[in-house]
Amino acid sequence: MARDTSPGPDRRLRKPKLKLPPGSWDTHVHIFGPQKRFPLAEGRKLDVEDCTIDDLIALHDNLGIAHALLVQSFQHGFSYEYMLHALCREPRRFRGVTMLAPDVTDAELAILDDAGVVGTRFVYRVSPQLDTRMLSRIHEIGWQAHFMLHGEEDSAAWASQILAIPGNFIIEHSGWPSVEKGLDSPAFRLVLECLDTGRCWVKLSPRFSKQKTLPFSDVAPFVHAMIARAPTRLLWGLDWPHPNYFDPMPNDADLLDLMLDWVPDDAVRRQIFVDNPSQLFGLGT
Repeated sequence: MARDTSPGPDRRLRKPKLKLPPGSWDTHVHIFGPQKRFPLAEGRKLDVEDCTIDDLIALHDNLGIAHALLVQSFQHGFSYEYMLHALCREPRRFRGVTMLAPDVTDAELAILDDAGVVGTRFVYRVSPQLDTRMLSRIHEIGWQAHFMLHGEEDSAAWASQILAIPGNFIIEHSGWPSVEKGLDSPAFRLVLECLDTGRCWVKLSPRFSKQKTLPFSDVAPFVHAMIARAPTRLLWGLDWPHPNYFDPMPNDADLLDLMLDWVPDDAVRRQIFVDNPSQLFGLGT
């Protein structure tokens, strides 16, 4: 099948202006490869270059990031061998979020849990039917549900089910609201309603910006509204190596420095980078 090819990340390691506090987290990154050892799914829609665990560690060391949440990409399908390898190799550095096949066994869940997996993704555009049985299974072992919603249709379809699930859950990429509709868009109202449950964490992200280059200023009002609402339940994620991103590729130091404008208060930034993810995912400084 024909596939798009994702541009690679900007691999120049530049020091950011923002000096992160010790124990800082990046809660949304992917790793790919080496594909000769960890091949991607045959039916994937995207080709990506190798962006390995060693590449990620070099980037994070340069940025001052101590811990990361590895998020399983669609390009892996249901294969998690690469993640098990990374988690077992760096157990004090990484936690993981998988995408699980419906027939995953309890024994497999136990292996993943022991290795450091803390949740699984539910993606409307991959499977519009929310797997409520899987939600129950991961709740029983103490994992979070991580929801990838891409706009108004996705949010409307799953809103009532998300609000009704037991346990903690995470909204990726700020819920991807429509910037044109502003803070009153239905997708963003759902994000705020989820935060109000006290069981929801949201990953701050510029991915829903309509601007093709930095500073993605149309995202800032949404970030400020979430900070005013629930600063103790916000997270930050780089989304490296930015798969399926076809606009001019920003440098990751510049993406990190967005937090200087988004969150000017040092204490709140510490909550987002250190306190909130450490409490949620179980790794200290």
